[in-house]
Formats: sequence, C-alpha cells, structure tokens
Amino acid sequence: MKIRLLISLMVVLSFGATNMNLVSAKAQGQTPIHLKVNDHYVLYTYPASPFVDKKGRLLIPLQAAEDILGGKVSYNAANKTAAVDLLGRNVTATIGSPEISVNGESVTMDTVPIMKSNAMFLPVSILLKDTDAKMEWDSKRGLLKLRHDSFTESPVLMRFKGQDLAQVIDANAFDLISFDWDRKKGLLNIYAMYESSLSPASRQIDFNPMIVYSKGTYTVDPYSKPGSFHKVKITSHGHLVYTMNIDTIDADNDYIKYITSVGRLIQ
Repeated sequence: MKIRLLISLMVVLSFGATNMNLVSAKAQGQTPIHLKVNDHYVLYTYPASPFVDKKGRLLIPLQAAEDILGGKVSYNAANKTAAVDLLGRNVTATIGSPEISVNGESVTMDTVPIMKSNAMFLPVSILLKDTDAKMEWDSKRGLLKLRHDSFTESPVLMRFKGQDLAQVIDANAFDLISFDWDRKKGLLNIYAMYESSLSPASRQIDFNPMIVYSKGTYTVDPYSKPGSFHKVKITSHGHLVYTMNIDTIDADNDYIKYITSVGRLIQ
C-alpha cells in the first residue's frame, strides 16, 4: 500500500516579509535572487532563473540539479518523468504530478514540477530533504540557502576554484538581492545590500560574477585583468549596484547557461 506523505519542507516559504523587496525589484525590471549555494548566489539558470511558485516552493531547472548541486539527472520525454540521484537519494518526479518516488517509496508533495521554456522545473526541497545538506529559508530576503561540501565540486561551482585570487575579509558582507541583464548590450547589473555599519571602499567590494556558456567555456571576472569593465555604485547607504559587461554571445550556437556571484569584502 502506498505510503502517502505530505512533504513538510525544511524551509517555510513565507512571503509576508518578502513581498516588499520582491515587488520593488520586479517593479524596476529586476529579477529577484532566490538561491544561494554555499557562498555562491545563483542568478540565472538556463532557460530561466530559479523562481518561487504559487505554493511558495522554490523551483530550479532539472539540469541545474546536476550542474550546480552535483547530482545525476535523466529525463524521459515520452512520459515527462525525471530521475535525480543526489546525496544518496533517488527522486523520480513527473511534470504536473504531486506524486514522486523517493528511493522507491511513494511520496505526495504539496506542489508539482512544471514545464517552463521547454525545460522541467522541480522543487529544490524534494531533492535535499532528509540528507545532510543544510537548507535555510530567509523569509525576510526570500532566499533559500543551501550548504554542503559536495556542492563546491559540482560542474559549475568547481570552475570558480583556482580563479579566486582574493584575500577575503568577510565572505558574506553583501546580500545580493536582484539583477537585470540587458542581453543586447551585454550589460549585467547586480543589486545588493549591506549592513549600515559597514563602509567599504569600491575596491573591497567583490562580487566576482561567473558566466558559464553552453559549450562549456566560462568566464570569471578575475582580479588579474584590470582592464575588464566593472564598476560599483553605492546608490544609498547600505545599497549598491555592481555593473559589468558580459561577452557578446551567439545565441544560436553558444548561449549563457549560468550566472553566479559571490558577495564578499576583500582586502
């Protein structure tokens, strides 16, 4: 007999305190940032950024479960079913169905995976519940924080290793809130907040965005390239915007798959 369980997420996605920030960002044409994996904020995941559904659950594209979290994924287009192996758990889910299988056991979610822009999106929590990964929902910020040592070795985040030449004073000095990306101009703006007691110099504000392309190439804004264009503007005390150029891409042959960023104070 099926064991039907209502998954109570380890994080309670409450929008009461979050709506102000999200509405403000969207009103200004910005995309809210909802996911942080270890020290990396995840801005964009092809074909759309992580988002919160009507049930208040954070969804990511299936492929990101492999590329950013380090799982193994497969998708059966005929029956619209995906399988994800991550941190010792096998999760099988079907688009539009709340019924999933976790290590062969039937479980009922309170939301459903969906198809968006020809990609399957599924709730992050079903992949990590009952694992040793840490999940923390920041209701004030509308941000899900995930932490596990293995995430740093995922195909995307491992590329940051070896590119990181900074001496870090505070790895969490800046809270990245939202972003906007002008694809035609190749211009990326990242908006952040910081504690009012902090008075950072522009050269100490380190976002170090990483852009990963579909053909496997990637760029990190390295400290060794003083000619690379980026600038920081403090818009008001405690608020700033970081601007950088992104290389022009051929969307038909090589498109952007992921944009991540840290938010640190460096020497």
